[in-house]
Amino acid sequence: MNIIKFLKSRIFLISFGIFIVGMLLFLFIGLRFLNLLTHHGEALTVPDLTGYSIEEVDEVLKSKKLRYEVIDSMYRADVPFFTVIEQNPKPMSKVKRNRKIYLTISSDIPPKVKVPNLIDVTLRQAVTILKGLGLLVGDLEYVPDIAQNVVLKMKKDGRIIKPGTSIPKGSTIDLILGDGLSSQKTYIIPLTGLTLEEAMIALSLSYLNIGAIMADNSVKDTLNAIVYKQYPAPSDVEIAQGESVDVWVTHSENFKKMNLQRVKLDSLNFYKDE
Repeated sequence: MNIIKFLKSRIFLISFGIFIVGMLLFLFIGLRFLNLLTHHGEALTVPDLTGYSIEEVDEVLKSKKLRYEVIDSMYRADVPFFTVIEQNPKPMSKVKRNRKIYLTISSDIPPKVKVPNLIDVTLRQAVTILKGLGLLVGDLEYVPDIAQNVVLKMKKDGRIIKPGTSIPKGSTIDLILGDGLSSQKTYIIPLTGLTLEEAMIALSLSYLNIGAIMADNSVKDTLNAIVYKQYPAPSDVEIAQGESVDVWVTHSENFKKMNLQRVKLDSLNFYKDE
């Protein structure tokens, strides 16, 4: 009876009211603090970091209150070393502040490939095989042999290299070819508008060598730079196989401003191997 009377008393009701108000106030402050701690409702847009160096990534993400972690690397010949090639979350994703962005960057260590057996293979076939493996055709050297434009030996860095040898992808292989026991001639083809890599292929298929390569200040990726000048110029006059052609290259944006007429690799006419 005393308990019921106490529960109905003014003192209890005031105390109970203070307790309820205190609990509600505690919950309100707690939720506000939790929202501030977790940044509830706040979304940041993930920037596109592709092509950024690690130093640039660090600066950009700090300004946006985001973090990063490099989780993988892979070799890409067309990308400068130590730049971002993939990211997770993707660009334009919405994330909370302080979220970690996981990055894959380009490596400076190319994967290894095995040198194919090009002995007794025609030059045209050799160019196709090397390109498919991510290797480049270097100098063409002609020696007296009845097998005209057929690979007799392969060289790398001035030394004979055997099939099956492991070398870095992107390496250059020089080829020693038979001259057919006669002084063979060829024509100088137009190279304007080709990338340097395409120009090297085109010259190889014409039994010529790449000579000096002059790149202007805009060029960062030499193989993908565009040829805008060559010496000797395209001509109907025949020259000896194995001669060299010098080229001048620039960035593709600079080439567009030059209003030069381009050629395409697949539009050029090459001699067919005998």
